[in-house]
Amino acid sequence: MESPEGQELAALCLDYGYKLAAAPTDLTRPQINFLVAALVNRLEKVAVARSDESGATTFIFSDDADLDE
Repeated sequence: MESPEGQELAALCLDYGYKLAAAPTDLTRPQINFLVAALVNRLEKVAVARSDESGATTFIFSDDADLDE
């Protein structure tokens, strides 16, 4: 999800309505997991961007298990 390709695909799906299947019932489990992860990632970034509190520092921790391979 954090790879440039994953972020580009997530943007296509979320922002431009790109479809991974003709109907939601045709989505595979990995596709559903990807779309949910993309949505969660986007919502976390929006929440951080909306944080108006001046002088506050926000730390975001994520599990980068894919980078260990």
